[in-house]
Amino acid sequence: MKITRLAALCLLAATSCAAGHGGTPATPIPATSRAEEGQTTAQPDAEVLFGRLRTAESAPPASPSPEPAARASGRPSPAPSVEQVFEARAMKKGRSLSAPNPGSGPGDLRLREALLTGYEGVYESMITPGVVVALPAAEGRATEFISLRQAVGVFESLSGCERWTVGSWRVALRDFNRHGVQIAATLLSAMADGAWKRSAEFSETVVTGPAQMVSSLGDPGATASCRKFSSVLGLSMSVKPFPVPPLGSRSWAFRVFEEESVTQWVEVVQTPRYVLEIRIPTQSPKPRTDPAVLLPRIAEAAYARAEAALT
Repeated sequence: MKITRLAALCLLAATSCAAGHGGTPATPIPATSRAEEGQTTAQPDAEVLFGRLRTAESAPPASPSPEPAARASGRPSPAPSVEQVFEARAMKKGRSLSAPNPGSGPGDLRLREALLTGYEGVYESMITPGVVVALPAAEGRATEFISLRQAVGVFESLSGCERWTVGSWRVALRDFNRHGVQIAATLLSAMADGAWKRSAEFSETVVTGPAQMVSSLGDPGATASCRKFSSVLGLSMSVKPFPVPPLGSRSWAFRVFEEESVTQWVEVVQTPRYVLEIRIPTQSPKPRTDPAVLLPRIAEAAYARAEAALT
């Protein structure tokens, strides 16, 4: 068989060179974070392709493909099942997904295991998987590093209400940035209807440290000072608690409102050893299950995972 150099070059864009020699499709290349970093995979040149084609020609003929029989019977041949997963994150200029962990040590591996890495089809981000940050750490770098694994942004000065709008981890980093305190964080998301459409997203943090710090972070009564406050943009914000089943030493949940719209559903679980927090933001498309119903279920699973890892 004579193959021109132009035809060989055209084959560079094909998904398989063996379609006419056995009907076996090429294995799809999974998407990885290398694309995020601008790396590319080298392609073979024309001479290499000539060698491959000559090898394919000299190989014994493969068993006939079932496709002609399917066509003869009038039934359409099944389409090959190829699934590729892509994930992307929008980043502000100057921020990097590959920033090193700013912690002062490797962190407790048990704390990494305590994070809920999978829940009913909801999985950790492939680009920014869960981490453990051991304090002390540079506050600005640690805030940026952890916020990449959070479902809500980090707001600037909010009249001391960061605990409710951002999370207990932000208060621990600001007020207890010392040896013995560790922060584990992860971002999880799910897809719906078999298509890669975001249908649910939530983040989790687990903060460990001295008993006095853990006790101060787990104080639902402190919401009273932030029932109503203003955002940096001057918008009226408020925090409204709602009931959830008890977990740990105590647990509570609340909604964060911006004007009249809910922006977050949050549940906090406190034990003598750690404070666990789950946050579900407003998202589109909406989750199939009301976040107020979904939140306690996630918190229960996260608490069970943390107890298994940390006891």
